Amino acid sequence: MNITMVTMGSAGDVRPYIVLGNELKKRGHNITLAAFSSFACMSEEAGLPFFPLSGNAEKFISSIMNPDTNAVTYLPRLYKMLHAIVPDLLRDLEDSCKNADAMICNYFGSVYYSIAEKLHIPCIQTHFFPMDPTAAIPMSSFRNQNLGPAMNKLTYKFAYYAIGTVEGILLSGWRKKSNITKRKPSTHPVYRIGNHEIPVIYAISPSVFPRPSEWPDNLKMAGFLFDSSSCEWEPPKDLEDFLSIGEKPVYIGFGSMRTGDMNHMLSIILRSLHAAGLRAVISGALIGNNHKSNRKVYFADRYVPHDWLFPRVSAVIHHGGAGTVAAGLRWGCPTWVLPFAGDQPFWGMQVWRIGCGPRPISREKITVQKFTEGLLDLTSHAEYKKRAADIADRLSKENGKSTAADLIESFIREW
Repeated sequence: MNITMVTMGSAGDVRPYIVLGNELKKRGHNITLAAFSSFACMSEEAGLPFFPLSGNAEKFISSIMNPDTNAVTYLPRLYKMLHAIVPDLLRDLEDSCKNADAMICNYFGSVYYSIAEKLHIPCIQTHFFPMDPTAAIPMSSFRNQNLGPAMNKLTYKFAYYAIGTVEGILLSGWRKKSNITKRKPSTHPVYRIGNHEIPVIYAISPSVFPRPSEWPDNLKMAGFLFDSSSCEWEPPKDLEDFLSIGEKPVYIGFGSMRTGDMNHMLSIILRSLHAAGLRAVISGALIGNNHKSNRKVYFADRYVPHDWLFPRVSAVIHHGGAGTVAAGLRWGCPTWVLPFAGDQPFWGMQVWRIGCGPRPISREKITVQKFTEGLLDLTSHAEYKKRAADIADRLSKENGKSTAADLIESFIREW
């Protein structure tokens, strides 16, 4: 079977698809990964054929994940970014799926559904964070994750109607030319293509976020998409030396998140580490001024796989990307989230709710005192370690990629 996996997003969206794609490939399917061109090497090194999509990964992520993004600024930024690339993007999406028997996609409104509808192929939706209405939590991107049941549900209505309106403006002409009926804005996700119900796979562990009871039957929870093979990455000698000379360090990194005050944040972090008497591995966008490593702090100026590093640290502090949260919990690391944007507020609160780390604090509220207190709480609170170890044990008994692949094969047969 020819399956195209389409993902618009960052490395955190691409890596789980590579894991799932290789699982499906083992089962005899022909897999093509369609993503921004900057991920071509990542896909090809993993042995998956690649189809480049128009657009720039960094510009796309910065437009929707900027730390000062809110309900007022999000939609104008999204519209401006999409308006420039939609014609080329729709062409690329259609071309990537022309020979496909099915499409697997992450969340990008109903754009992917339109492609599947035109090509008459099954479409399977995947989510890496909650996107369906529940009274338990608001929409994942809302900074305030304690709105109460009624307001929680209202956030989904607002978000879906607003996004549907933007899509209607951007896609109406293309759908008309393609002889496809216009999709009307809705206050809830509409998982339908013609007479077919779109199946949804949540790549989230129920041990970390229990499945809400009000979700419909087409929403399945498979578990996190972990690569079960051992990480054979070869670390630089200076990193090995750093890890061997003292107590386990904490990990601090914010992935691809960037903001104008990163130098200020790094200053706060370094002063707090000194005050708390802790060692750390610091990576990602925090490194910008050629800082030199020492016995207390190692600056990782190149990518270090989480599956290699996290078993070697005492705790992790990060932005709260879904993949980074999953990796930290997989290895039993107490976790503290400093959310920037997107789904990160949800993950920060969820880690705290299940008892694996301190309450999240947004990066603009960080001070030396607050960060020092958070570091000491994270590394000295025995219950965090105990709960993280319990979650790690549960995750070790799950097989998200196999469950997801089983569901995909079943969904396609039943389409």
